[in-house]
Amino acid sequence: MPSNPFIYPKARHTRRETPPAYSLYRKYKPFLKKEFSSQCVYCRLPDGIQREDTFGVDHYRPQSKFPELAATYTNLFYVCNCCNRRKGNFWPTQAQERKGEFIPNACDHVMFEHLQYRFSRVETKSDAGRIANKYLDFNDEKSVQYREFILRIITGLEQDRREHQEAIQAIRQRAESNPENIEQLEQAKADAERELEEIERDLARVTGSALG
Repeated sequence: MPSNPFIYPKARHTRRETPPAYSLYRKYKPFLKKEFSSQCVYCRLPDGIQREDTFGVDHYRPQSKFPELAATYTNLFYVCNCCNRRKGNFWPTQAQERKGEFIPNACDHVMFEHLQYRFSRVETKSDAGRIANKYLDFNDEKSVQYREFILRIITGLEQDRREHQEAIQAIRQRAESNPENIEQLEQAKADAERELEEIERDLARVTGSALG
């Protein structure tokens, strides 16, 4: 199965982390990184290549309008700096809310009902999705090119993984039929398995599933 990080969830996210109560919202960032699998909740970008320095904490209900929620964990999300900056202090008016014009989040909404990836580009599926795209500008040229870059890396790593898995299987078969060379073959298998572990780590990092 392809390890594509650019897929919107088809179910709401239930928060699993239980951090202590902090007065400073930035202290929640490590918990949010783990909570949302090292990916931006809006554009699904993983932080594995650029690392978490290019990610921050988003106040879904902006601090300027909801100061009482500034350090409330359930109001906080892990997002890339680009989406965080573009979203800014947006909050829908009552008229917009009535028309379903809001920016969806992974905990309160089913993201796939509003947004969907077609390879490296985001397609909108609802009024909420269109509002999200209007403010977050998912398909700007640099973002699309960067997603294509990530997907090319993933494709290459998956090919390397398949080749190493096949090589390990071939070595096992040769060991069964050539017991006189077992020591040499065992060393070759150990080397291939070590390289496979490195590939798996790289794949986990680039797809956002490697935490810490």
